[in-house]
Amino acid sequence: MKSSLLFLLAGFLVVLLQTTFLHLLPLGPIVPDLILVLCVYWGLNHPTVGAVLGSFLLGYSVDVFSSPVLGLNAFAMSLVFLAVYLSSRCIWIHNPLLSAAVVFCASWVKGIALILVGTLFLAVDGLWMGVLKYIFLEALVAAMLAPAVFSLLRHGQRYLEEARMPF
Repeated sequence: MKSSLLFLLAGFLVVLLQTTFLHLLPLGPIVPDLILVLCVYWGLNHPTVGAVLGSFLLGYSVDVFSSPVLGLNAFAMSLVFLAVYLSSRCIWIHNPLLSAAVVFCASWVKGIALILVGTLFLAVDGLWMGVLKYIFLEALVAAMLAPAVFSLLRHGQRYLEEARMPF
């Protein structure tokens, strides 16, 4: 229960950071996708129904605050969770380099899903080349931040588990 509250608090904090403060970083139009990192963490370490719902709600929160089309990010985050969950059945080693690689690949899954679904609803010609560049850069930034975010989440979870056990 306490870890669910930790993840809920982390989700709210990440949505707040990603939709407001991270746009102020001097990275140009590249915004670190911490919500994607959190969804990958859930897919790798906590594949539960609550994590699926949390991934959907985090994506929908991004849609509500900063997307012109509702549902695109909710769909993409749900797809990312599903892809990471299915790949985690084959990945048994959890180290920072491997988790960064999973975040990098998951960012590509999200980007391609957004492109494919976006082309169904939005008619924009010549968008592909610019979008692929930004997908790569956002994937790279998210992969670099993933080990630190995963470490913070693991330490928070361990702290809550230790606080739960009386001596």
